[in-house]
This record gives sequence, structure tokens and C-alpha cells, in this order.
Amino acid sequence: MEDGGMEHVRGRVVLLGGATGEVGAEVARQLQEAGARLALAVRRPWQVEPLRARFGGTNVLVGCVGTSDSEAAAGFVKGAHDALGPVDALIATQGAYAFGPVGADPAGELGAMVEANLLAPANLARAVVGRFRRRRAGRLVFTGADAVGTGHGMANYLASKAALHEYARTLSLDLQDSGVAVAVAMPGILDTQKNRKAMPDADPAGWLPVPVLARFLVQLAMAPLPAGGPLYPVPRAG
Repeated sequence: MEDGGMEHVRGRVVLLGGATGEVGAEVARQLQEAGARLALAVRRPWQVEPLRARFGGTNVLVGCVGTSDSEAAAGFVKGAHDALGPVDALIATQGAYAFGPVGADPAGELGAMVEANLLAPANLARAVVGRFRRRRAGRLVFTGADAVGTGHGMANYLASKAALHEYARTLSLDLQDSGVAVAVAMPGILDTQKNRKAMPDADPAGWLPVPVLARFLVQLAMAPLPAGGPLYPVPRAG
């Protein structure tokens, strides 16, 4: 994808999930600097005030939307519409990671992965897609993983990301000719503080910088999409 998208950001309304994480926070920073209006959805009530203190302003709305709380999601989207204007794009960066063999994994880990990596973004997508359909415009952008289909040692994580990929693929087909587009960014290993702590002996030189992924997510949301989607590997050049 060519280095575009940021020039189209000013004044646009973006629904962003996952702004409490490193990737989501960087997406929010880039969008805010470019002049976007932000509706930031968090999954836990205690996350609202810190995020509001970090990004708050006249063009920012922060609210709590539980993983599977469809009423809260619908209410937050309506609140964003009333306060900021019609939502132009959803960027879902929510997620969780787990590594380890099945059988040695903590009880409930698979469910936690599915909640974070599939149900949370799907809940926001469900809440906003009807408005997109009516306007015949909008972009749904998700954060997948390029290890799906090739990775090992992280069955719970990859199963949840594979489910997200299929959700987005099917959604893209369902939305053909509607004016609404779907895209999934598929990064490799991210150079995050969590990954450096989890893999202290690994060489992060080949890892993907967080700002590069964030920029790519913004491009998928705002710039014309390349052919071959809806799954897009993230180029290191951003």
C-alpha cells in the first residue's frame, strides 16, 4: 500500500477498540495528531478515566463496552454519532496473546483468547455495520496475525485469530456492493514491551515496530484498499 491515508483523516470519525494497548494507543495518537474525531471503546470501567485523561478533548469520546454487551455497543455508537458525527471507520486493535502447549495451558485460556481476539471486535462491528449499510459507506478494520496457518505452540491464540480472519472474510463477502469494506492487518511479531519481556533472549531486530502497524491500520481505514483483500500482511515499511 502506498504511503497514504493520513491526508484523509482530518475531521473523520473513527470508532477505535483497544486504545489501552500499545497498538491501539499508537493508532489513537496518530489519528488524533492528524485531526480525527475519536470514539474510544474500552472493555472495563476502570479504563475509562485514564484513557480520557490521556486523549480527552472536544473531539474524543470514551466509553465502556463489554466484550459481548451488544446494548452497550449500540449505545456507544449512537453516542459517538450524536457527539462527533457519523462514524466513518472502525479500527479494532483489541487482542490478547498466549503461548504454550494445549494441556499445559491455564483453564479458560481459549475462552479468554476468543473473547479478546474475536468477540470484542465483532461486538463493535455488529453495532456499527447497520449505520454503514444505510450510508453505503464505511470501513471495518481488524487486527489479525500472519502466523495463522503456519504457527505452532500457541493453539489457543491462533485459533482465535483464525476465527477473526474467517469472520472478516465472510463479512467482506456479505458486504459486497454495499459501499462498506472490510480489511484485516496481519502483522508478524510486534516489537512491544510485553513481547520483549516475554522473550528476553530473542533478537527483536526483525520484529515489526508498533508505529508501522498503527500507520498501516490507519491506511486500511482511510486510504483506497489494495486488491487481494480482505487479509493484508503488514509490510515492514508501513
